[in-house]
Amino acid sequence: METETDRKLTMQSREQDIYNNCKVLDITGTLLFRAGTRRLEWYLSRNLAHRIDANTIQLNFVNKGSGRQNEPFYLQEMQNMCTICGSSTNLTMHHVVPHQYRKYMDDKIKSRSSHDLLPVCTLCHDKYERHAVLFKQHLSHCFSAPLEGVGWIERKDIGKGMRAASTLMSPSLDKIPKQRIDQLRAIVNEVVVQNTDLFSADSQALISQYQFGVGVWAEHSVLKELMSMDVRIRGPGFCTHGEIIVDVVGHHRTNSLMCHQCKEIAVAGVPALVVSWRRHFVEHAGPAYLPNHWSVEYICEQN
Repeated sequence: METETDRKLTMQSREQDIYNNCKVLDITGTLLFRAGTRRLEWYLSRNLAHRIDANTIQLNFVNKGSGRQNEPFYLQEMQNMCTICGSSTNLTMHHVVPHQYRKYMDDKIKSRSSHDLLPVCTLCHDKYERHAVLFKQHLSHCFSAPLEGVGWIERKDIGKGMRAASTLMSPSLDKIPKQRIDQLRAIVNEVVVQNTDLFSADSQALISQYQFGVGVWAEHSVLKELMSMDVRIRGPGFCTHGEIIVDVVGHHRTNSLMCHQCKEIAVAGVPALVVSWRRHFVEHAGPAYLPNHWSVEYICEQN
C-alpha cells in the first residue's frame, strides 16, 4: 500500500505569481483585505464593487464585518518569493499544516485563513518534505494512526484473479504445463463471473457473451482490466491518517504510546497540532524570509 513516504515528493511550480496583492476597500475607502484578481472580478461581475485602479476595488455596500482591518498579516503586500531561500522562481504554495490534517479541522480554524499557506520553491519544498514525512511517521506511531489509514478491505479473490490473469498474459505462457493453464483459466472465469459488476460496461458486454464465464479468459481486454483492479479498497468504516489524528486531538484523548510532545498536543487540542506543524516548519526548513507578522503562535480560531 502506497504511503506518504512512497510518493514522489517533487511539486509542480506555478506559472503565475502566488500573490496578486490586490486591494479591497470598504465604502469609506479603508483597506479591508488583500485578494487575488479572481476575487476582485467576483465582486465586480456582481456590481458589488467598482474599480479604483488596476489592482484596487471599493465595495458599493456597507460590509457587516471589519474584514482583516485588525490583522496586519493580511493587509500587507506579500512577496512572491520562497520563504525559505528567497528565490523568486519555481514557486509553489506550501501548506505549513498539511492538507491531510487541515481538511478535518473545524471551519473556524481553517476557513478563509491563508496564514499557513506560504510560497516555497520546489527545491526547498522537496528538502523540507523529507523532514515532514518523518514527523508524520512519528505522529502515526504516537496516535496509532497508520499513514495508509485504517479500515481497508482486502479482496483476496481479486488478488487471486489478478495473478492468474497476469500469468495468462505472460509471453512465456507456452512454457507452462497445460494442466496449470487450465487451472488459471478456471480461476479467471470464476473471479470474473463473481465480480462482473466491477468491470466497465464494455467488459461486461463481453463477459455476458460467455455462458457461466467459460472462455472469458480469451478476452485480453477483460484480463487487462482485471489486472488493474485494486486488491485493497476502503471499507465503510475507513479513516485516513489525518482524520484519526484530528479526531483524537479534538477529543483530547491520550494513550500510553504517546511521547511527551504528542501527549501535550492531545491535551491542548487542535490549535496545538497547528502550532506543532508551524514549529516543525521553522525548525527544519529554516525559513529566512517569512512574511512580517507571521507567527508560530498566531491564533488559529477565527471569530
